Amino acid sequence: MEFDHIVIGAGVHGSAATYYLSKLGKRVLLLERNQVASGASGGVGYRGVRANNRDIRELPLMALAYDLWPDLNAELSIEPGYQRLGGLELLSDEDLSDQSVREQIETRIAVQSSFGIPTELLDREGLDELEPGAASSVAGAIYSPKDGVGDHTEVTRGYAAAAARLGADVRENEEVVAIAADGDGYTVTTSGGDVHQSAQVLVTANSYSRTLLRESFGLDLPITRFNPQMTPVRTRSGFTFSHLLSHHSLPFAAKTIGDGQVMLSGGRTGDWDYSADEGHPREITAQMSVADAAELFEEFVDAEIVMTDASRADSLCVDGVPIIDEVPGHPGIHFSTGWSGHGFAISPAVGTLVAQWLTTGEKPRELRPFALNRFAAS
Repeated sequence: MEFDHIVIGAGVHGSAATYYLSKLGKRVLLLERNQVASGASGGVGYRGVRANNRDIRELPLMALAYDLWPDLNAELSIEPGYQRLGGLELLSDEDLSDQSVREQIETRIAVQSSFGIPTELLDREGLDELEPGAASSVAGAIYSPKDGVGDHTEVTRGYAAAAARLGADVRENEEVVAIAADGDGYTVTTSGGDVHQSAQVLVTANSYSRTLLRESFGLDLPITRFNPQMTPVRTRSGFTFSHLLSHHSLPFAAKTIGDGQVMLSGGRTGDWDYSADEGHPREITAQMSVADAAELFEEFVDAEIVMTDASRADSLCVDGVPIIDEVPGHPGIHFSTGWSGHGFAISPAVGTLVAQWLTTGEKPRELRPFALNRFAAS
């Protein structure tokens, strides 16, 4: 075979898998139809590296990722890369005064802690010690000290570059149009007519994974496309945060990204032009993000919107949890997609475990909850 593995899609998950496979001495070809980190794994600002408020199936992955993240800056020779700042999920008076909601919060804290993810409930005094300046309506926070942020563009490019240093063949502007069985392996055909052979193929092409697998194998994954909108702002006073912030009941997320700017997000999306295959920001979305920030921190009243971007499409799984599996009836064709806006934080763990799976043939237990058959009728 020409290669042991062909990886399709050079976002953070494809680049990470390529790196970890290359560390194991495998011959790997990484194909990207645009440039490394040109999709959801690139763009403005940072991404959150959080365990707080994750689906329980992802907690073992996050516990492993916590162990891997601190060494990645040096391992990949990147800067700034990853920063462990701690994460705060803000809570309102209503959240903590409602006994039912409070019990849910306390139960989540206990469950997260049981997975080796330190999590604690802070009252307002405890919050003020870590992140002062919140409005009077904020009563406390859920604190995860191991959470942080990462420069997703630098991390993704760092993985791809480190893989190339280990001997991986990384090719940009190579769009894959077909995958087909070929004897004991598979062929991958690009839009330019090149045909590559490998024993195994890993599809990590985000929302394009659905199209590629449907056209090649008739497998239609339950994922769709969405484009979260990111809005860096600057307050008049230069106020910024020292932690990764979110809110229990508002679509609010905030990260300090340098140059006196805070990037606001939280799940709101821009518009997607399907004919042109490109995303555009909504002005109202940026305004709503600033309004939410101002409700929680007065410093954001009249904050300057530096820019706003919704050009990076992500894949949304129908149940909000990734799918990591093998194409039924085609051993050797693996895929991981459906990150649903929170795949960056677990990428070192998923990349490590997928490389282990592809080289040993045994699916790690941490990946088993993400099988495609969870959608099958019983």
